[in-house]
Parts: sequence; C-alpha cells; structure tokens
Amino acid sequence: MKKLLIIAGLITTIIVLIGCAKPVKDVSKLGPEQLVKTYYQSLAVGDITTARECLSDEYAKEIGIFEDSDLTNLRSIKDIRVRTGAPVGLYGKNYKEAQVVAQYEATYRQMITEADGKQIRFIYVAKKTKNSPWKIISIGTGP
Repeated sequence: MKKLLIIAGLITTIIVLIGCAKPVKDVSKLGPEQLVKTYYQSLAVGDITTARECLSDEYAKEIGIFEDSDLTNLRSIKDIRVRTGAPVGLYGKNYKEAQVVAQYEATYRQMITEADGKQIRFIYVAKKTKNSPWKIISIGTGP
C-alpha cells in the first residue's frame, strides 16, 4: 500500500511539472530578423530553452563553454532593436547566410567582457539547406 501511495505521488508530481513547463516557441519558420528578435526577447524573459532553439547546434555547443555567454551571464535586457545588417555571409558554406544587427540595454551578472549598458551585436544567421530553418551561427561585437 505504501509503495502505491509513493508511486501515485510521483505520478502526480510529474503531471504537475509537465503542466507548468513553458512551451518552447517554434522558431523554425522565422526569418533572420525575427529569429534574432526572438532570441533576445527569450533571454529577456528568462526563456533559455527557446533562446537555445534559435542557435545552430554547433554555435550552442561553442558558447556553452563560455563563462560570459548571454545564456548564463545576462541578468536583464531591454529596449531590443533589430535591423538587417550588411548583406555579407560569415562562412560561405551554408545555403544562405545573412547578418543582422541588434541593439539593446543589458546588465550582466559578472562584467567579464562587457560592461552594463548599451550593447550592439552583429549576428550571423544561416540556412544550411534550402528547406532548413534559419539559425544563429555567430554573435560578435564587430562586423
């Protein structure tokens, strides 16, 4: 009887947790500017899962090891503005590549590489194939 009560309690807990989980926004149909905006808006509300969905697998692994990654070091972000950047690619190995520029106000947990305040980022996005979604492949502070 005791085992059944424990199992029932665990099942109830799992159901509650599943019901409380935030659904991840589908980013697969977004264009370059909307993808970048979604990335920063997700960071602004603490939705790291959706922010990660905006990144290519390779880039997500790369920034996952950095102590100052926006995924872990960003405390707050506001006044997000996104615009198309220069029509240049980064690697030239994807079906399509584009640059998007983002400006925002940010505060960081630790000021390692950036100070709090106005930020500008040059974000490169790419489609690996004609039918694949746009993904962020690099974020930098210079074009």
